[in-house]
Amino acid sequence: MVKPPVVPSSNYSLSAKSTGYVNRTENQVTIIPVLLEICPEPAGLSSAKAIGHTKSPRFEWDSTIQGHILGSYFYGYIVAQIPGGWLARRFGGKLPFGLGILIAGILTVITPIASGYHYGAVIAIRVAEGLSTAICFPALHHLLSKWSPSRERTRMSTLVAAGAPIGNVVVLGVSGFIGDYLGWEYIFYVYSGVTGFWFILFQVFVYNSPSEHPGITDDELKLITGSAEKITTNTDPKPSPPVPWRRILTSLPVWAIVFAHFGQNWGNYTLLTNLPTYMRNILNFELSANGVFSALPHLALWIFSVSSGYASDYLRHHKYLSTTNCRKLFNTVGNLIPAIALITVGYVGCNWVAAVALLTVSVGFSGLTQSSYQVNSLDLSLAFASTIFSFSNTIANVPGIISPYSVGLITAGPDGQSVLNWQIIFYLSGGIRIFTMIVYGIFASGEVAPWNYAGDLEVVNK
Repeated sequence: MVKPPVVPSSNYSLSAKSTGYVNRTENQVTIIPVLLEICPEPAGLSSAKAIGHTKSPRFEWDSTIQGHILGSYFYGYIVAQIPGGWLARRFGGKLPFGLGILIAGILTVITPIASGYHYGAVIAIRVAEGLSTAICFPALHHLLSKWSPSRERTRMSTLVAAGAPIGNVVVLGVSGFIGDYLGWEYIFYVYSGVTGFWFILFQVFVYNSPSEHPGITDDELKLITGSAEKITTNTDPKPSPPVPWRRILTSLPVWAIVFAHFGQNWGNYTLLTNLPTYMRNILNFELSANGVFSALPHLALWIFSVSSGYASDYLRHHKYLSTTNCRKLFNTVGNLIPAIALITVGYVGCNWVAAVALLTVSVGFSGLTQSSYQVNSLDLSLAFASTIFSFSNTIANVPGIISPYSVGLITAGPDGQSVLNWQIIFYLSGGIRIFTMIVYGIFASGEVAPWNYAGDLEVVNK
């Protein structure tokens, strides 16, 4: 049943890196007894108010329901990670990655229709989207294992991953205006159309490996396949070797990746799925201003991610730091500063400039981890990089379910949206990041694992 609430408030949230999936939910706001917990409207932003002339339906979905909707994506995303890694090794990265995005785009089109029936229908669609996009990052790591020379591995990985924050900048910066002037349904329609167009380009121009590319030169092929730690792909066809699961699951460096991945995801999912809510309900931004300022942390994330890739490869290539120490350094800085900045946000009161600056610093510096655990599976094993990442991503995305749900529980009730409750959320996120950072600093490694050589890549002596 759809009916307009007494007093609507808006929440735009990005559900996945790989898709431009934006969900707007509106819920009835109860008068909050502790008025000092809600900041006055920031001066100078009143002109950015939504025009509110669209006839789009609005829904009475409270923070608990919103938490279920946000978290439901990860039900499918988690369970399909390991199968996604297998599909990437079996069929290559190109087709599985492309189909995962395309299917998510098709599901996004029907989301506005489903939302008119019941929020349960939206949850079902988001679970299906999670299933379809679960293969994307394992497939992406499989492509990187084929295409990235050793000297350029980090910068290549960060450049590829940098598409996500740039997409978030566009989504958060534009979606508010699309929703205000056309209706929130058109946010889904526009990004679904972009997804279909991207799929065509991706299938035309991308190849599974350098050897399959019809226009590659011999020098280019030698550079890519011969410089990855002197590893080349076997030319003799043979079935893929079995995954050494026992050795992977008992590898401390692999578990270091899992811990770092878990802590980073907890922090990012807490921020990026609830940042618009915090800015609207606590800092009292209006809709259009919310979209603009919510995009700033993603822009910072892009800058830090790309810069870290070049800096990391420079330090490794000139032997200022070993690969192991380089990964640990970027992971430490990329978690410690964001944790401190995030906790500090809870103490700036209604100083919205300081709050936005700290949130931007927190998300931006976390981009340094793109040059640590994110690429670390390629260091350990090119042959099983997609498998390692799919295993890590399975566990690391549990926060995608727990984090939005916990935020919904903490902020539920008539006085739920308070500075004190958000301080609890920030402390929880920061503490988890610091703990997992320490684990990674102790057990991480950038050296090739012995069980890598059981794969379909062989070492070539100088």
